[in-house]
Amino acid sequence: MSLDEIHVQGSSISFNCFSSKAPSIKSLFEAMVAEDQTFSIDPERAGFHDCEADDEIIRGFFSVVVTFEVEHLIDGIMTKSLLKRIETCEFIALKENTFMTGKSSAQKNLALVLTGLTNYGVTPIEYEFHQMSLFQDRLSMVKCIVLSNPKTKEIRRARLAGRIESYIEYNIVEPKNHEIDSVAGLVDSPLGPINVNLTRKGGIRLNVKKGFILTVECVQWILSLARDEKPSSIINKGDI
Repeated sequence: MSLDEIHVQGSSISFNCFSSKAPSIKSLFEAMVAEDQTFSIDPERAGFHDCEADDEIIRGFFSVVVTFEVEHLIDGIMTKSLLKRIETCEFIALKENTFMTGKSSAQKNLALVLTGLTNYGVTPIEYEFHQMSLFQDRLSMVKCIVLSNPKTKEIRRARLAGRIESYIEYNIVEPKNHEIDSVAGLVDSPLGPINVNLTRKGGIRLNVKKGFILTVECVQWILSLARDEKPSSIINKGDI
């Protein structure tokens, strides 16, 4: 299986999408596999492991050792103990985007490390209202949309499920003063129809058949659709 292909083990897969800028894939990969950037238990050092790369993609894992507290009984007295565990995220790094899935603690650390390695602020992608609205219009079927009103309103958040033609007709939102938190529905992707859920703060969940072979190129295509961009270098792409 090539680095561009993602074997979906279950019935869905989720990514957090980050804006990044690598000087070159080769130089970034070399920095990741340097000894001082690799994961270690002794001494405890957050870092990369099991990384692979080609000319366009780096795929691998980033792990951190996290301390957590546990309450338990000793001789009838409640006490607390500090324990440690390893938390891991998987990542796909491209020239201008990085996709992460897994533990949030590892994702936050990875974003900080990538910022240092690339000298570019690696930050979560966030969508503007007009981008979320356009994305909704570009789905072949909208199945759910989540809206949020200003904090001063009685109805703070509304979830509309079903086939939605124009949610603005429902008397639950401020027409010119609300946000679209997420949109879910069916998109006609280069790999065929896929159920997608897009969140305003850069999350993408794709619902597919178990064992589906997703491609990084298809994820980029959906990202371009959400960012109101013209996808480039996408096989079998059509006008958006």
